[in-house]
Amino acid sequence: MNRTTLARNLGTLALATIASVASPSVNAADGTVNAKSCVGSTPTPEQRRADLIKAYPGIADDTRPENPKILCPFHRLLERTGMYDSSRSIAGGIRVAISLISNLASEFGCSKLSCGTVATAVSAGQLTQGTTSFGRVNVEALHSAVGIAHDCGLTFEKGGQEVSDRVRDRTLNELKTLADSSGRLKLEDLRKVQLNRCNEQGVKPSSAGLLEGELIYTFLGGNERGTILYDDVVRFLHAQLPNTIGEPGRAKN
Repeated sequence: MNRTTLARNLGTLALATIASVASPSVNAADGTVNAKSCVGSTPTPEQRRADLIKAYPGIADDTRPENPKILCPFHRLLERTGMYDSSRSIAGGIRVAISLISNLASEFGCSKLSCGTVATAVSAGQLTQGTTSFGRVNVEALHSAVGIAHDCGLTFEKGGQEVSDRVRDRTLNELKTLADSSGRLKLEDLRKVQLNRCNEQGVKPSSAGLLEGELIYTFLGGNERGTILYDDVVRFLHAQLPNTIGEPGRAKN
């Protein structure tokens, strides 16, 4: 089995792993759902969000600019914590240790198993292209991750290697028209806009690309609430901490 085939197989395994994880969520706006805790009492949604902002002030607003070379909005958010700063490589890009990604992502609701598995698959796919180092993910070269990367997204052009403001604005404008009077969106709204982006660019949606919509939906608390907030989508796609924090996984509705 050659390295590319192995990377594709790891990508399939990673997607299956992250899709199988349950997705509890927390909401800092109305406090309807609590975050889970390994020890002690369960923190309130307000406490959890406040703790994240206290630890990483750069995620709350735009005082630290987002990095447009990072195509994944979750990694753009994590990069703004400052924890990736020491991983900038003279060989090119920001090459983050898989262990750092899994540990940091777990603070934001993504289990170490699911995010660690995906990071491993991304690293393997990038190694086949020579864009990362062993045991690391180059978050500025996610487009090169064989088995995980996809050609159309909510914020980038086909073949693009940076976030496109034009594509992101178009995505958000469409979502705004689909939101109800309270600013709520359903999973089908997110999927519709996602497919619109792919159709515009003449790209057949991949399994990884389709799953991205579900991961955004569940990260923003869609499984527990049945909807997500448009304002949270805006914040997340601009690498700012949303008011609702869930755990990425397979959507239940």
